[in-house]
Amino acid sequence: MAAAFRRSARALIALALAALAGCGVRIRQESLTDRCADVMLQAFPQSGIKVTKEEALAPPTASIASFAAAVEGVRERLPEGSPLRRDVAVQCAFEDGILTNFRWTKGPLH
Repeated sequence: MAAAFRRSARALIALALAALAGCGVRIRQESLTDRCADVMLQAFPQSGIKVTKEEALAPPTASIASFAAAVEGVRERLPEGSPLRRDVAVQCAFEDGILTNFRWTKGPLH
């Protein structure tokens, strides 16, 4: 009887471990610099901006919940003489993970 109980217990443990392994859904949280880049791309969705640099900046306030990011990009397929700038850049400020400020530091227009 004890051997049958041990086999059953092992089978249940193996089944539980397999179920847990199968439920290993991983949620990737996007970084704040990635979110800043996304906002820049959404501001000019048809412009073909390629992100070339993302960096964290010193936060705008002394708060531990503050975060700032700078993102640069280039429009590689921009025709000659276009009124749009080829090189673009933005800065974003976040407070508690919420975008509180977005500004173009280079571009998007001449």
